Amino acid sequence: MAFPIDPGTGKEHREFFEIDEVDGWVEVAPGIEAKVLAGSIDEAARKGHLNRLVRWAPHARIDDVKVHDFYEEVFVARGSLIVAAQTPPHTPETFNAPSFACRPPGALHGPFQAGPDGCLLFETQFYL
Repeated sequence: MAFPIDPGTGKEHREFFEIDEVDGWVEVAPGIEAKVLAGSIDEAARKGHLNRLVRWAPHARIDDVKVHDFYEEVFVARGSLIVAAQTPPHTPETFNAPSFACRPPGALHGPFQAGPDGCLLFETQFYL
């Protein structure tokens, strides 16, 4: 189904819709799945925006530090996320739902690990 596009922003017009929590998820790392809700991002062209859900199985982890050239905003909607998990000399910090992060381009972040019940994140990624 095609959605109308706002000519000023290039964003889709999508009214409320129910999110399928079973189908349509893509594994992005072991124990971590993502589902795009709206938009797309083109890192090569440095344009676009993306809204997605990312769900983490209990204790799933990403061991590397991330850095992006786009803005990223992350809302912990369910569960908990441990930031800088097991990375000396950083002290891991647990963020329980509801919590929020806002990262400008070039910000280092990670490693990450989900808490014992996993977590569900809502992410927005965009270029200005």
